[in-house]
Amino acid sequence: MKICLISPYESVAAYGLRILSAVAKRGGHETTCLFLPLDFRETIPADVLRQTAEMAAACRIAGISLSSNYMRQGIAITESIRAINPGTLILWGGILPTTEPEECLKYCDIACVGEGEEALTDLLNRLEAGEPFNDIPNLYFRDSNGILISNPLRPLNRDLDSIPFPDYDCDGHYILDGGRIEPATQERLNKNLAGQYLTLSSRGCVHSCSFCCNEFLKDLYHGDKWFRRRSAGNLIAECIHVKETLPWVTEILFDDDAFMARTEEELTRFGDEYRAKVGIPFFVTGITPASLTEKKLDILINAGLSRLRIGIQTASDRVNFEIYQRSISHEKAEDAIKIIERNKHRLSRHHYDFIVDNPWETDEEKIQTLRFLLKIPRPWAINIYSLTFYPGTRLFERAVNEGLLKDKYSEVYEKSYKSYHSNYINRLFYFYCQSNLPTWVLELFVNRWILALRLNYPLWWAYLFLRDAKAWFRRVQARVKAGLGVLSL
Repeated sequence: MKICLISPYESVAAYGLRILSAVAKRGGHETTCLFLPLDFRETIPADVLRQTAEMAAACRIAGISLSSNYMRQGIAITESIRAINPGTLILWGGILPTTEPEECLKYCDIACVGEGEEALTDLLNRLEAGEPFNDIPNLYFRDSNGILISNPLRPLNRDLDSIPFPDYDCDGHYILDGGRIEPATQERLNKNLAGQYLTLSSRGCVHSCSFCCNEFLKDLYHGDKWFRRRSAGNLIAECIHVKETLPWVTEILFDDDAFMARTEEELTRFGDEYRAKVGIPFFVTGITPASLTEKKLDILINAGLSRLRIGIQTASDRVNFEIYQRSISHEKAEDAIKIIERNKHRLSRHHYDFIVDNPWETDEEKIQTLRFLLKIPRPWAINIYSLTFYPGTRLFERAVNEGLLKDKYSEVYEKSYKSYHSNYINRLFYFYCQSNLPTWVLELFVNRWILALRLNYPLWWAYLFLRDAKAWFRRVQARVKAGLGVLSL
């Protein structure tokens, strides 16, 4: 059975889709993988849609991986395929159909809810055998009368080591490059991924943050243990495979939600083998202040950790505890930062995440976070994310109930979590992240007396005037020097 798997994501890493391709191939099926690395706010060009549709329409089934931001792209691809071959089954998978299967079934034939490796295997086998497939667990349909068929979920796979590594075989893979879909090559992979290979050492999360889909997934698989880990040996085997087959890889990214939720003994086993057999610098994201210890960080740095990212989100304990449902105090965050500071000379870079645009956070709490940010010794990299109410999260439900979410399409599907509201406090966040001014100068903008006397805006205008005056002076100076140079000739 031939399936076309399509990823519209900006990165061609497409971890889930590559896993599904490997699973299908292991089952004896043929896969074509299309990677369309465009920003979700872009419209897919007509020529690219036509190419995509022609390749997908030649297959019995087309699977599209979608997160909430890519709903529009999923609809466009689906309609283009149907215009060429209405007989091609359209399967949507990913977090979007998992959280909103009925919404997705307005456009696709099948919505995969939850993890899809076994569901896809069953579907392909049934199609190849010409057997009915409307009772396959994890798959949702609508029958000929429009009645929803929501099959129950199968138990979670507890043995993650049984899942094949992501499929990076360029044969049968295609990448949008230069406005056209071209055969994948190692060079094209490296061009998009910039030397980075992405993988996960676990699935799920030990936390239940109200802005994250993990809480929804825990409820979805109620009674089953959502957080699962791969063995150190399986991880090392994948990294060795990467080292041997992808020569352009210069960094391995472990993009887990809870990489540090391993014991020191587990991390030591992983670190010893990684250092001896792999040796490629690696980057760990999804670290929380609650999971970071000096010993764990030391183990990973010795193994080859070069970068890390840690989620602070806010300095307000009330917001963390009551709004985000994160049992992480600002004191705990400060402790984690001190651990990183003591070891930063052994790291190439460290990143801190903060969330803005929270309607339930007061201006004073936001300013508290700005003051907290200024206490972090430089240099650092700060990631600022706009709070987005993704379907399935508790904050989505709260925003809907309180009337804060008016239009799901424009305020969720079309919203980038990297684009934050234009207001004074957000401008300060951006300013603090970009400015090289001394900390004591930056502190003036959130000084309690200056704020109380409402002198912060005059101070801001004065800064803008001096900044622009300096830029103007430099332009004049450059023109004068250029004029003197001409005269000397």
